[in-house]
Amino acid sequence: MEIKRKIYSKILDWKKNSNGTKALLIEGARRIGKSTVAEEIGKM
Repeated sequence: MEIKRKIYSKILDWKKNSNGTKALLIEGARRIGKSTVAEEIGKM
């Protein structure tokens, strides 16, 4: 990932704690990197 976004660590915590039992909704303005962060987290 090129830029370390603030939300990145929060999503990692969610991923560890949810164990695949809860969905995640990422909302925000256009073109701020929502999809990029989601793809990076998905690769882990």
